[in-house]
Amino acid sequence: MARLPEEFISQIKSANDIVDMFRTYADVKKRGRIYVCCCPFHSEKTPSCTIYPENSSFYCFGCHEGGDVIRFVMLTDNVSYIEAVKILAQRCGMTLPAMNPEEKSRASLRDKCYEINRETANFYYQNLLKGSDKTGLQYLKYYQIRPETVRKYAVGYASGEWQNLHYHLRQKGYSDTEISASGVCRKNQNGKLFDTFRNRIILPAVDFRGNVTGFGGRTVDNASPPFLYAGMQSENTVFSLNLAKKEMTSKFLILAEDYFTASAIYQAGFENVIAVPENFTAHHAKSAVQYAEYLTVIFSPAFHYGDMQNLRNLCSSAGIPVRIVSLQNAFDSADFLRNYGKEAFKNLLEHAGDAVQVALQDSVQGLDEELDRTAIIRKSAEVLSGIKDNLEREIYLSQTAKKLNLSPEQMQTEIDRLSGKKRNFHADASRSLEKSELSAGFQPNIRQRRAEEQILVYLMRFPEEIPNIREKLPPELLVTDSGRAFYQLICQQNGIPEEISPELAEIISKYQEIDFTAESTAGCIQVLLSPRKQVIS
Repeated sequence: MARLPEEFISQIKSANDIVDMFRTYADVKKRGRIYVCCCPFHSEKTPSCTIYPENSSFYCFGCHEGGDVIRFVMLTDNVSYIEAVKILAQRCGMTLPAMNPEEKSRASLRDKCYEINRETANFYYQNLLKGSDKTGLQYLKYYQIRPETVRKYAVGYASGEWQNLHYHLRQKGYSDTEISASGVCRKNQNGKLFDTFRNRIILPAVDFRGNVTGFGGRTVDNASPPFLYAGMQSENTVFSLNLAKKEMTSKFLILAEDYFTASAIYQAGFENVIAVPENFTAHHAKSAVQYAEYLTVIFSPAFHYGDMQNLRNLCSSAGIPVRIVSLQNAFDSADFLRNYGKEAFKNLLEHAGDAVQVALQDSVQGLDEELDRTAIIRKSAEVLSGIKDNLEREIYLSQTAKKLNLSPEQMQTEIDRLSGKKRNFHADASRSLEKSELSAGFQPNIRQRRAEEQILVYLMRFPEEIPNIREKLPPELLVTDSGRAFYQLICQQNGIPEEISPELAEIISKYQEIDFTAESTAGCIQVLLSPRKQVIS
């Protein structure tokens, strides 16, 4: 869609109070001219998210997510930019500007696809219940899927015919172009449409606004792939999150292997279950973190989300820990529940292990028997090298080295050998004003550096104090090069820099729980005005 007029976007932002929007998801507290809360986009116990009502924006100093009220809706509702604008416009009673013919055509096709998806979901649902082919009902009976679960998830069945759905949709008046765009039918080599799903249990994915965005189909005759996805769904799709958001009472989300196993887990009483199409993405991790303190992933022969370490790293970046459940004696969760029941599954969830710890435990199996020690060390190094967070990797490195009777340096050497790098072992210190970037000719002490940091934070919280502070404290009196740069940037941009570096974010996060006053800040200024400590050469 073409760019919306700036005036209209400004009106949308003004009409939708970003602080009120945040209050739906978090406990918001006022601090001076800003507001703070625990970030709804990553797991945390102390507030690191700052809301700036003056320009209708927010920034999290923990996960570095930020933007305006439109971005907030995009993240919380899993929608595109234009969809977020529509939601906000509807919320405040505004109407979007008229679209040009090309935009109208795209919007019309998208609406038609939603209609087709809804009609498709109903077609397969009715086919399951009333169709002559009872294979779908027999399959659900085998897995003990109850009628109420069928209704809640609108479970359907696609029989083995090639064009039943296509003929049905054409009779409803939809064109081949519209049907093909929806993804529920595909073209063969001759350009003719055929049904995407055949001989499969069908589950529609529904977003927060009730739109059917796509489908997942589980084979009933051992066809490949076991679970097939189609429709308009994108990497934003999180199956069953609309139900989990309304009903879950747990502190964690269960990531099931596919849509069908998610419905079986939900039926067993675990309403905090989700699934995603194809590979797990960073967007899925950010969606999960809004509703849970951690994510429990079901790991089974049917597991299809790609590399477990990659999944864990995506979640780690979003700030949500990962635990895993390994199903040893079942193909997937639905199979396990059918054979062993709800209590056995609950026991597995309660004993879920941290993903890295489980991987490291697996890597050192056979150590007591003095099996191939070199192979064990190499396997452990492979697990450790996959951890992206430096501090986390160093912690696990030390623990693993001790278990393998190695020094941390030896363990690091093996990791470097695998990655083709050379790096000294040490806990990676955070880059902050305490590291380098020091003013020429003197070495600031800890008290001066802390005073500098606190002044920077104070000015971001109370930008109205900038003229007063600037008059008392010229930039050249700050004690580090980066501190002076941040100070000038904050003053130039009235307390709210457009882009916040990791160094500045770390400083603000460090003092997030401390309340500063004009008196305490005056004391910090006096510290910087005092004679500097000279470097002794």
